[in-house]
Amino acid sequence: MRILVPRDASIAPTVTDAPASDASGSPRERRREQERRRRRARARRRARGRLVALILLVAGVLLFALTRGPSQPAVAAASRTQISVAVAKAGLLPAAIQDAAVAARAHGSLLLLGGITASGASTAAIVSVTAGGARTLRAQLPEVQHDAQAALLDGEVYAFGGGDLASYSHILRFDPASGAVASAGELPRPQSDVAVTTIGSTAFIVGGFDGVSPLDTIVAWRPGTPPRYVARLPFAVRYAAVAAVGGRLIIAGGTTTAGVSDAIWSYDPSDGAVVQVGVLPRALTHASAVTLGGRVYVIGGRLSPAGDQTAGIVEIDPASAQAMVVGSLPAPLSDAAVALAGDRIVVAGGEGPGGAPQRTILTLTPIVAHVSVRSPSPRAAARAALQALTARGFGQALRAHPSSIAPYEAAAVRPGLPGYLLIADRGNNRILVVNPQGKIVWRFPTPADVAAGRILHFNDDTFVEPGGRSLIANEEDYGAVVSVGIKSHAITLLFGVPGKLGGGPTHLNYPDDAYALPAGGFTVADAYNCRILFVRDHAIVRQYGSSGDCTHDPPARFGAVNGDTPTPDGGVLVSEIPGHWVDSLAANGSLRWSVQAPVSYPSDPQPLPGDRVLLAGYSTPGHVVVMNRHGAVLWRYGPPSGEGELNHPSLALELPNGDIAVNDDYRDRVVVIDPRSDRIVWQYGHTDESGTAPGYLHIPDGMDFIPAAAGGGVDWAAVVHP
Repeated sequence: MRILVPRDASIAPTVTDAPASDASGSPRERRREQERRRRRARARRRARGRLVALILLVAGVLLFALTRGPSQPAVAAASRTQISVAVAKAGLLPAAIQDAAVAARAHGSLLLLGGITASGASTAAIVSVTAGGARTLRAQLPEVQHDAQAALLDGEVYAFGGGDLASYSHILRFDPASGAVASAGELPRPQSDVAVTTIGSTAFIVGGFDGVSPLDTIVAWRPGTPPRYVARLPFAVRYAAVAAVGGRLIIAGGTTTAGVSDAIWSYDPSDGAVVQVGVLPRALTHASAVTLGGRVYVIGGRLSPAGDQTAGIVEIDPASAQAMVVGSLPAPLSDAAVALAGDRIVVAGGEGPGGAPQRTILTLTPIVAHVSVRSPSPRAAARAALQALTARGFGQALRAHPSSIAPYEAAAVRPGLPGYLLIADRGNNRILVVNPQGKIVWRFPTPADVAAGRILHFNDDTFVEPGGRSLIANEEDYGAVVSVGIKSHAITLLFGVPGKLGGGPTHLNYPDDAYALPAGGFTVADAYNCRILFVRDHAIVRQYGSSGDCTHDPPARFGAVNGDTPTPDGGVLVSEIPGHWVDSLAANGSLRWSVQAPVSYPSDPQPLPGDRVLLAGYSTPGHVVVMNRHGAVLWRYGPPSGEGELNHPSLALELPNGDIAVNDDYRDRVVVIDPRSDRIVWQYGHTDESGTAPGYLHIPDGMDFIPAAAGGGVDWAAVVHP
């Protein structure tokens, strides 16, 4: 090894002395010469010392590196939140009880009201649970009941609904000081099997059963005021686990008409929207939920309506709606009284395996730790995210727009809806942009737009134009393609004669899938003119297919077309309705391949890497498939019935995280499906119920993904299309 010494002004160079020019000079000159020689000698010694020190330092560094082994890539300091739950027995109830209403009082005490005893009968008993033990109070409810729920409001305890042989509509107030129980009001209808939580001084009563049918309602009530309906759930549900966090309700699981639910829903009182934001690890009902430290904990429950109790403790992160098992009860348990007592969760009674009511009182203490972990450097993490995005088809578009890489890399690792979703709400003639919590952050038209005449007519597919300043939308039944300014809300006709369907050089006949092109202009499937058009400056500049000649012979002729998706290589992916064909055209218009799709009505094919195609099957029950260029199915989603069934899905898009967003047109919703589990993990819209209120849609027929900016807002300019 050769060690190079860097040139440094502080290291004096070695000097070779020249012979004295006058050895026989004066004594003064000889003394001066001797002094100069001594100074030069001292300088040489200092230089040699510095050189040796530098050599030793470099050798030491090399030795340290060699003894540590090969150098490791740089790692970024990171921490991971790790949650566990400590479980302890805290005593026994006076008698075994399940399905009791529970309310937490000051100083960590609890009140249990009613329930089912070991004999299987309902009870009117009221039980107090404190740190010193549990005892049955002398006070009783006016009648026996179970499957009610209670809450503390303004220092008073209130019980809502419940039932015995029939469901009750009463709201009862209990005064622990006097032991008095009195009526405080009536619910709009009888309501048992309910879940109740509070935000401020308002109680929210979620779902339940009226004695005949399950309920899909959320009722709000304040003492001294009549109850009112504030929202409806997308489906009727009983025995859901409900907790309030961050000013909204988290509603997890429950029993629906289709069985046990695994969905996590969010209700926001500020706008009334109810949106599915995630899924539980498993479908769950008869569980209880409580909020502690900004996190929701779901305790126990059943895996089936009839039983099959679980001991699992599930934590839900409200920010991401991710749910994970973080602990376990000593034994499987459902229908327990669960409430918060200080920094602990108290679990009292409940139904154990075999259906037996329990006496045990447990305390649960979540332990939240931030564990340091070795993580890849930011550069390595970004590289891995970009590789994942490339595998999902985003790579070429992102490399062409480097400023979009970071927002998409962030979206690639988020669950569910990993950013914002633009929805073309065709039946309501509007465009919405919603965030993962379902809040509308942008809309067109606004009331001011309508007043000014800026409106849409049957707007179908809608996409963000390159640059993020405008949206392009095809008004299918109206025969027009328009552009909408994102900031200005100005609406501009791009092609067609509004309100008149036709053909030729100026008219369109049910235009579909208008895509703005990076180089300018746009492409559109002119459905029943059986042609693919390229339009610039209000004129057709290129055309595939022969106008009015609707036979399958691509690229010269096509049947009725409903898809014309641009591909990364400059080509077009075309779907034909008759014969269910999908055709891949090259950039020069030549045919690359054509195949009959494995669905009866192919809609809006989307290119994926490796000559794969993501395709919606526009039928009922509907399907979403990934196929190869030969038509072989690589993945299919299409439950024949139930909550997961699709009804005429028109468009499926792969999101940056690998999940699939789907327009489920005739079920009035947009869903996100995890293709690894085939579960719906996010939903906007009420299933099978149209509307205009927040959380509702009417025949949504188009969408586009928009990533979040670094500050969390909508990053319109970052949008790219694979």
